[in-house]
Amino acid sequence: MARGAAASTRGAVGAARPSRRARVAARAAARRVSRDDAKTRDDDDATATTGRRATLVGVATTVTARRARAMDATPRVTARAYLDVGACEGAANAARALGDDGGAPCATPEPFGRIVVGLYGDAAPDTVRNFLALCSNAAETPTLAGTTFHKIDKGNGYVVGGKSGSPRLGQVSALTGERFSNGDVTRASAFEGRHFRPGTVSLALESAAKDGEYGTTSQFLITTGPAPVPSLDNKNIVFGRVEQGLDVVQRLSNEKTFKPSETARAYNALANLIGDSRAGKAKAAWIKPTRALVITGCGVLDDA
Repeated sequence: MARGAAASTRGAVGAARPSRRARVAARAAARRVSRDDAKTRDDDDATATTGRRATLVGVATTVTARRARAMDATPRVTARAYLDVGACEGAANAARALGDDGGAPCATPEPFGRIVVGLYGDAAPDTVRNFLALCSNAAETPTLAGTTFHKIDKGNGYVVGGKSGSPRLGQVSALTGERFSNGDVTRASAFEGRHFRPGTVSLALESAAKDGEYGTTSQFLITTGPAPVPSLDNKNIVFGRVEQGLDVVQRLSNEKTFKPSETARAYNALANLIGDSRAGKAKAAWIKPTRALVITGCGVLDDA
């Protein structure tokens, strides 16, 4: 009777337990379900990735369109001035007497050519007024004639001229008095211009501050290209663009600048690391041209 009960129990267990074939089929079905789930997740991930890419493309397109609109929205040219540019081997003319109005640092500068600047009198009226005065050659008025481009920043793509100081050193006499006051520096709209194109001309406020100039500055910069220079945006006032003579601007940008030795570079890097303020001042000399790049003449054109 006990043997009968055991046999009955084994029979019940055997009936409840799936056969080997059924177990294999169940595992295969489970694997198919797992693969289908994985495929679904991959499809979802691919869809999400495509969506993210589409979003990024859309954002990039929007930014590009905004930049294009900004470039197309070039301010109106209200006046034009020109700068004739050349080069002298010396940085200053020691033979010029104290109090002299300047002139070229050498008798026969190597001619580079003429730069014609279209000026945005609506966007930066005070800055344009001062620049025209500097180019007018009027009596008792500071002039750009005989002054130099004193910075060539090859790394960032621009040249700077019009530094205030002694005409004997190729610098501009200080702009003083109510006549040269510049309200553009207090108008937020005057800082909206962007340095997108080669040949963008702006009031070099950042450079003037680094040079320790206070009050109304005559420093101006010209971008050399080919890339935009966004680091100049919001810090300087765009007031014009080069309409003729970009080749002259390029020639200026190709001039040699002072090159420090490797030892000087190493000491400068160390000084900068420890926060020594002299590091920045020393590095500023590395963008000075090795010869005088002179504005040999300037004037105002009547064809605006």
